[in-house]
Amino acid sequence: MVGKQKRLSGDRLVLEPLVERHADAVVDLFADPAMSALLGADLSDPALARQMVGNRLAYDGPSELGHWAVLLGGDLVGLAHLRPSAELPGGLPEIGWYLAAHHGGRGLATEAAGVLLRHGLDDLGLRSVWALVHVDNAPSLRLAARLGFLPVGEGRHYGGPHRVHVALPGRS
Repeated sequence: MVGKQKRLSGDRLVLEPLVERHADAVVDLFADPAMSALLGADLSDPALARQMVGNRLAYDGPSELGHWAVLLGGDLVGLAHLRPSAELPGGLPEIGWYLAAHHGGRGLATEAAGVLLRHGLDDLGLRSVWALVHVDNAPSLRLAARLGFLPVGEGRHYGGPHRVHVALPGRS
């Protein structure tokens, strides 16, 4: 895995590497309390959301991994990451996705996560991609299943109960 974080495209979405110019839009995205209801921190508080964005902008892992702004028609509608996990042993590659609630039900989160998953497994040649999904997040649990993630257990991650999933090459 050698390279630089790439701009990725789906049928309707563009995933751009997260940069400072996205910060205000990400803070606005998390202003809806529903966005962080299962996160263990209320990111509808702009100060906490800015801190979260700052942490993501300060990412210093492998350059081809990181955080992406999810854009629809040039507007930020979500956030995604593919990065070494701070929750799983050995820095396993972990994927995550967040989509504005008012964009739900249109397959956009599935598209964004699918693009990022294929990038990890196919383009970067990762041997696995892991997802930690809160046990009460039914839409994301269904999304993980649709993308071919295999449930492999449960644990306490990010301050709450999560199901642990893995995607393997040739299975997603």
